[in-house]
Amino acid sequence: MSASPPQPTLAQLRAFVTAAQKRTMSAAATELNLTQSAVSHAVRQLEGVLGVQLLERTGRGVTLSAAGERLLPLSEQILSGVETLLRAAPAPAVSGLVRIAAFPSLARHLLPRALAQLSREYPAIALHLDDAHLERAAVIQAVRAGSADIGLTQLLPGMALAAHPLGDDLYELVAPSGWTLPQVWTRPYIHLGELRDQQLPDALARYGVKLRPSLNLSSETAIVAMVASGLGFAVLPSLTIPELPASVSRRPLPWKLARSYGTVTRPGPLTPAVQTVLTVLWQAAEPAD
Repeated sequence: MSASPPQPTLAQLRAFVTAAQKRTMSAAATELNLTQSAVSHAVRQLEGVLGVQLLERTGRGVTLSAAGERLLPLSEQILSGVETLLRAAPAPAVSGLVRIAAFPSLARHLLPRALAQLSREYPAIALHLDDAHLERAAVIQAVRAGSADIGLTQLLPGMALAAHPLGDDLYELVAPSGWTLPQVWTRPYIHLGELRDQQLPDALARYGVKLRPSLNLSSETAIVAMVASGLGFAVLPSLTIPELPASVSRRPLPWKLARSYGTVTRPGPLTPAVQTVLTVLWQAAEPAD
């Protein structure tokens, strides 16, 4: 009895359709919560099963080949049929433990609305939230090590995790109320986080600002107390800035500088509970109508 020929998988079809729709592997990877290499590998596997080239790789992305043009509508129909089948079947209750590691500021900003919705609609999902992570590296390490399923953190290129952007957090100047620009740049600078993290100082240097670090602290509240005592100024993401005393003011920077934030997960398949929590988080981050 001869072995049956290999069959396309839904994951391969989904990778092909998404890459064709998004026109780049990186955008498809973001949409599918996979790494770019995983999407490329799935498409190559499908091309091997079908014996045709589906996508032509260019310097700026991908385009459909002649075979891809013919097979894309059929692939979309198959995926649509599967979705219709799943919607028609009784949905089992989603349950399980989902662990979230987060910056305190992102937890305050993103989680209340999401957790309220999860409590109402998915009561069988148990959540464990750790918002004690004050450094980006700590959140990333928690996800990589498997002690957290989802991270809420600042996003940077080359994280080797599946990242989904949720928004941008503009930096603001936090300084004693009497200090004015541009003289404030000559005053002592109080750095948020570890001094080896030079992303913000490097960004300001491109505008001719050379910071003079005098302190580095991991708590925004402690930084504000130092600023209130006249020990220096800080440049903080807007979402992290606590209530300020009258002696301290916050104001926009002369330039638009922001940190991108979002969710990170380990690449690969996710449990239904983790995927459900991710979807609710993404929806909660969207602007309310």
